[in-house]
Amino acid sequence: MANSWRGDRLPDIVRSMASRPRHEALRGLITELLREGFGAAFSELEHERYLVDNSGRIDVAWGATVIELKSDLRREERDVVARMPDYLADASRGSAPGRTTVGLATDGATLLAYTLDLGRLTSIGRYDVDVDHPERLLTWLEPLLSPVPEVMPTPIAVALAFGRYSLAFGRAHAQLQRLWSEVGDHPEVRLKRNLWDGLLRQVYGDDVGSDALFLQHTYLTILVKAIAARVLDLEIGDPAEMLSGRLLANEGIVGAVEADFFDWPLLATGGDDLVRSLAADTIRFRLRDVKVDVLKSLYESLIDPDERHDLGEYYTPDWLAARVVTAAIPRPLEQRCSIRPVALGPFCSMRFAA
Repeated sequence: MANSWRGDRLPDIVRSMASRPRHEALRGLITELLREGFGAAFSELEHERYLVDNSGRIDVAWGATVIELKSDLRREERDVVARMPDYLADASRGSAPGRTTVGLATDGATLLAYTLDLGRLTSIGRYDVDVDHPERLLTWLEPLLSPVPEVMPTPIAVALAFGRYSLAFGRAHAQLQRLWSEVGDHPEVRLKRNLWDGLLRQVYGDDVGSDALFLQHTYLTILVKAIAARVLDLEIGDPAEMLSGRLLANEGIVGAVEADFFDWPLLATGGDDLVRSLAADTIRFRLRDVKVDVLKSLYESLIDPDERHDLGEYYTPDWLAARVVTAAIPRPLEQRCSIRPVALGPFCSMRFAA
């Protein structure tokens, strides 16, 4: 039944949403998405719920999620920013301990996601509906609404869940910026940042390092190490144990995950919670069933389009890489190549010299 709804009805819903329908029509579409796409019971959905102090009302609420319906976010985003903190504060009073309350604002065509970080409204994601790929709307919403551990880890699913425009990245990036402002000048953190800068300079021949890129590599490293643990069905209890590689070393696996520059969040207040939160986000994927390299598409999806040209961060298709290697090394048993790995993040930049 669910598969039939996704194939027959979901495309119609997404097309209707893209047209920015009137308020009540949009409410009906959102309600159907929650019920059919995420299993929300009718009794769990609240419409036009007044705030405790009667200063306003929430259009739609489900659990730890509040949804504000708008006619056109291109004109009304400022109003959302003004009202959403009160909605989130009100909803957080009744949410389960440890669960993040998230606010969505939508006019149908666009969805904006927010959360409160130490009482401050933080934008954590944006999604523009794609009528040609209706399933992607559910994939974008899934980490927010349905932490079910049965999602197949395809490259596109992982990129949508954790890539640059995902809710996970938006939430983590905002927290990383706050943690960085707290410990960025700590001697140990500054040393790691400077060493990382030096390696980047060695690889690219220029000063390309930035705080933004360092935070991005930190996010990706945490995520990759969590995924490595989940592939082996390892329980992640101690963030320091996971980031240092001890978790895998205890299982007899050495050299795959090791300590690096990117464990600095553990020195800041709330850093442990950030690592645990990202690790928990990976639970919904059936990582034990991973069949392909999902990390390369994730890494490419995180690179800022404005930086991609300068950094040369484009993935070469496997078939083309194989042809280049064959052309460059026609006699692999006779030729020798030196390989020097440069650890810049969760992946290594390799320099070859024939």
